[in-house]
Amino acid sequence: MDDVVTEEESIRLEDRRRRIRRLKKWMRPLPRRSNIHRYPVLKWFSGMARRRSFLWSFRSREMVTALFLGLIVAFMPLVGIQMLIVFFIAFWFRANLPVIVALQWVSNPFTMGPIYYADYQIGMAMMELFGIAPEPNPLLQSNYDWAHFELRDIGALLDTFPPMMLGGLALGSFLGLVVAVAYKWLAKWSKEPYAS
Repeated sequence: MDDVVTEEESIRLEDRRRRIRRLKKWMRPLPRRSNIHRYPVLKWFSGMARRRSFLWSFRSREMVTALFLGLIVAFMPLVGIQMLIVFFIAFWFRANLPVIVALQWVSNPFTMGPIYYADYQIGMAMMELFGIAPEPNPLLQSNYDWAHFELRDIGALLDTFPPMMLGGLALGSFLGLVVAVAYKWLAKWSKEPYAS
């Protein structure tokens, strides 16, 4: 019986080592707590980052916080300032910094159009649900005559900001909740066979 336990223990340890090696291989190109001083843009941040280990922690609490809050910000129309916002969110809410920053790449030049259009549509539907009926933006209507479009018409898109913020908050919260729950379930599921 002792041989079986020892054999099971060695299999469990070898599997754990394999997972750690795989994770280290994936993480090699990312800035880490120990090598952040080598990156020119991040040098000023290195001293502060070494003192705050939660920024680099992959424990469940830090990961769930990063996944949930990172997706909320990723789906909001905050192009250009997302990275700065999540940087401060990671400090304030004690979240994993590399994960919360990487999630901002969800909204990139290829995906921004569909994401922001979905934000707008969801936001408009929610505003109507709350009894606020804003006038739909003519530029976003299917029957808009693009032959008469001028560059100054882009200023008319400012009225889309409130519905997009509301829709982005709703969509990001929903997806953040789904991803955070899925992460917790996968983390628990991957550890179950090794529970003693």
